[in-house]
Amino acid sequence: MSEEQTIRNVLMTKESRIPTLGAYTLTLLLLVMTVGDFVGDLRTTAEFTSNTPEWNVTFEIQNQSLQTVETLQDDETRNVLFELSEIDVPEDYTIGSVDVTITSEEDGGVSVQCDSIAGDIIENDLTAQWNDPASNLSGQDSSCVPIDLHLRVYPNFDGQSTTISAVNEFQALEPWTETGWGVGVLSIDLELDVNTPLGFADPIGLDTDEEITVDVTVTMFKASLSLAERTSPLITF
Repeated sequence: MSEEQTIRNVLMTKESRIPTLGAYTLTLLLLVMTVGDFVGDLRTTAEFTSNTPEWNVTFEIQNQSLQTVETLQDDETRNVLFELSEIDVPEDYTIGSVDVTITSEEDGGVSVQCDSIAGDIIENDLTAQWNDPASNLSGQDSSCVPIDLHLRVYPNFDGQSTTISAVNEFQALEPWTETGWGVGVLSIDLELDVNTPLGFADPIGLDTDEEITVDVTVTMFKASLSLAERTSPLITF
């Protein structure tokens, strides 16, 4: 007689039927309870989701501008600094982003040959989103077109309205009330490479420098809330 047949005979004896049936019943009961708990959790989650209000988050925007005009010599690199602590941030507002426009004196005019200009926002201790994909920290141009740079300061801020689920106004506003962002000095490197007309040499030194204007726009925001219209829950039981 095989070992499998022996085990089957032992399980099917009169003395073992009741314990075996009891074990099967207990297993089935535990399975039913587990499924019931899972369904109950889904109901609870769906009810919580459907009962949690959604909030429209909009932003009131104010801008403040800074400017400097620098005259660079050919092949010169110069660093310019803007102290953001000098910005007059209104009460309840936070610095959200910084935009930089670098313009040469040739931009917008008629030029036979545009000079090559480069600009970089230098990463330092300024509290901002340096590694955010939205931050554009470097640019270069030799076609008399302004260079536009961007630094996202506040996490995820883009000035666009958004919707968030939260049990109350405090939780809905919490992501937009952090402090400590935009503290420090904005550092920008400028570089000039003078291009002589048609590539010829400039023996009398008529074109050896360039006037470069750096405009900085600091965007500040204050978040506002309004209840969104409720929609029917996606999960029902």
